[in-house]
Amino acid sequence: MRIDEPLDLAFLGDPNSVHVRRWLGYFSTAGHHVTLIVPADKVVDPGLPPAISVELLPPFSQGRARPLGALETRRSLARQLRRLDPDVLHAHYVTGNAWRAWLSAFHPYVVTVWGSDVLGMSRQSWRRRLYARLALRAADIVTGGSADLVRAAVAAGARPERTRYIHFGVDTERFSPGPEPAALRKRLGLGGRRVLLSNRLIAPVYRQGVVVQVLARLPTDVVAVMTAYRAQPDEVARIRGLADRLGVADRLRIVDALDESELPDLYRLADAVVSIPASDGGPITVAEALAVGRPIVATDLPSLREWLAELDPAALVPVDDVAATVAAVTTMLSRGQEERQERAARGRAAVTERADWRTNMERMETLYRELAASRRGKG
Repeated sequence: MRIDEPLDLAFLGDPNSVHVRRWLGYFSTAGHHVTLIVPADKVVDPGLPPAISVELLPPFSQGRARPLGALETRRSLARQLRRLDPDVLHAHYVTGNAWRAWLSAFHPYVVTVWGSDVLGMSRQSWRRRLYARLALRAADIVTGGSADLVRAAVAAGARPERTRYIHFGVDTERFSPGPEPAALRKRLGLGGRRVLLSNRLIAPVYRQGVVVQVLARLPTDVVAVMTAYRAQPDEVARIRGLADRLGVADRLRIVDALDESELPDLYRLADAVVSIPASDGGPITVAEALAVGRPIVATDLPSLREWLAELDPAALVPVDDVAATVAAVTTMLSRGQEERQERAARGRAAVTERADWRTNMERMETLYRELAASRRGKG
């Protein structure tokens, strides 16, 4: 096939995930025909790029009341794929989506592992472990956004020779050092206070409660900022209650409405960024913060050690260790301008080299073309 020939790409993924939307949006904008296959009971939020076609699939059921659910899914998805005849099928996330890809018997198919779908696999039920092994073993390519994730995918069943490191990527043109966003600072009511940004989902695994405990031990001129994007309402209420009990409710900002175009400015507001989950396969948050030139404190997990062990070892803290996190944040806030600038330059260089969005999507496009050429050759 010609190198400039458009591809027909089909995806299985969460239609409301910003990461899935960015991925699909790239290939749609590049001129490829993109179809997203979602369960019929899934509500698709507004904002999906209009060029992306959506196909509905009967939801996959594992319940005892529907023992033929897997067979129904296989038949339905197989029919859709025969009609769509894509060059490649790509499943984002092992649980559910990769299972469907494997059940369909379509090839070539790609699986991208995200983190919790393969990390801690030994704690999953035997059924989930079996489905994961079968889906990963049969995949033509398996991608992960960190070396740790790739290793976890192999341990869960992927063939080592078929794995690739493909980062979700950061748009380094948008996420770049820039001037103080005075208008955003005013809108959020931050005044002249220093900002500690915790731009992770408000959910138990991301330990936002620890961030509130850290805030309570920092100087009173420090304000913590979180976002309510896809947050769990019960967890938001718990975080607000904790902040009230610790006497820092007036220093916590949970931003309800923030356009994605404002994210770079949100990072530019930050004097330090924290990302301290209990488990993670390689968060975009860390790469975005580094791309903007902001110091970050992160959990000492394998996927984060890949980024920070050499760049800034003082940034790594144990899971749920409030005292260590306070000490690390204090270190970041107390550094002089010259040291901050030197570390910021090295951090941005690392992101540009390893996690530039366009570079990684170009690598993925090359893989798609290789798989498509192989399929057409066999046909």
